Amino acid sequence: MEFDILLVVGIDAVGIARFPRILHDAGCRVTLLAPPGLAVARSRYVSRHVATAAGPEALPRQLQTLLAERHFHHVIVGDEPTLTVIARHRGEAWLDGWFPVDHRSDAVEVILSKSVFQRAADAAGLTTPKSEVRTGLAGLEAAARAMGYPVMLKRSHGCSGSGVRKVAGEAELGAVFELLNEGNGTLLIQQFLDGRVGSSDVLFDRGVPVCWQSWYSRQCWPTPLASSCVREAMVHREIGPMLAGVGALSGFHGFAGVDWVHDTERDRIYLIEFNPRPTPTYHLDVLSGVRFADSFHAILAGTRSAGCREPSAAACGRVVYLFPQSLYRAIAECDLDSLWRCWSDAPWSDPVLMAAHLRRVLTHFLPVRWRQAVKRLLGR
Repeated sequence: MEFDILLVVGIDAVGIARFPRILHDAGCRVTLLAPPGLAVARSRYVSRHVATAAGPEALPRQLQTLLAERHFHHVIVGDEPTLTVIARHRGEAWLDGWFPVDHRSDAVEVILSKSVFQRAADAAGLTTPKSEVRTGLAGLEAAARAMGYPVMLKRSHGCSGSGVRKVAGEAELGAVFELLNEGNGTLLIQQFLDGRVGSSDVLFDRGVPVCWQSWYSRQCWPTPLASSCVREAMVHREIGPMLAGVGALSGFHGFAGVDWVHDTERDRIYLIEFNPRPTPTYHLDVLSGVRFADSFHAILAGTRSAGCREPSAAACGRVVYLFPQSLYRAIAECDLDSLWRCWSDAPWSDPVLMAAHLRRVLTHFLPVRWRQAVKRLLGR
């Protein structure tokens, strides 16, 4: 049996472009609801593209109309800005049965707000860095002095490192506050942990983590707090219980990511953030051995057995240069080593998508004078 899946995407996020392959391997027909021009629309594993106006704001009403016209076995929202816009309609009947959490409950804010998630995680007894929500610069200064510098400042909402800054000392705090302040002066301040930052790709079945794989972030780009472009496979005994706790407090259903820090001196995993959308590296389950496609098919078919599939430790230490993220960084920074290594992760089975990523090299990442030369050449 084939399952009809609706993938809703509002922004041109690089990571979501590889995701239709996972759905295809799970025996799904993928309908994409998205603006034209997004890389994900080039994937050969998208069966149908329903074009929308540009940007997340235009999507909710078009989504509501499409859901009224056609039945889908599962709906996946592929980015946080789009999910945030859809969540403004919480409590409306058309979200019933597909929204990733109970949209008539506080779980909506738990998955979308960094500060609410932090409070919920603390209340659930999960291991997290010290954090407080403070309003105004004076309150943040007092909290930072109590925690000790450096600290992290975060807006309540953001994705891929946006709205997050590290503050090394009190002299920087005022400027970072002004940068992140969205008008109400309220920010999350968090203890900085000196450890290895990482993330876990997870598939939840109504709050239960069915399978997952975890990675250290070896290199992030274009800023140190942006998404990682180089990852290292890892496993740890504390990740499974942590994910179970996250699932219990949110009730999340579907694909999501969880960020954490590994304090290697104490050998503890500290929960940092929840990402309520598919993360970029599900296709690397060939290394972890968890088979996200098989598990998702079982959920859709109602044949999932009890328990979970934990990742294999065999791939621990394996380093992956993500494509196209490492390609873009290699071109922009003239890093020949990354330029060579990233091709092992290229989507060779999806040539049109790969061509779309390569085209972006020409339009966005080559030095300006090179781009001008290419334009002149193509103009001839």
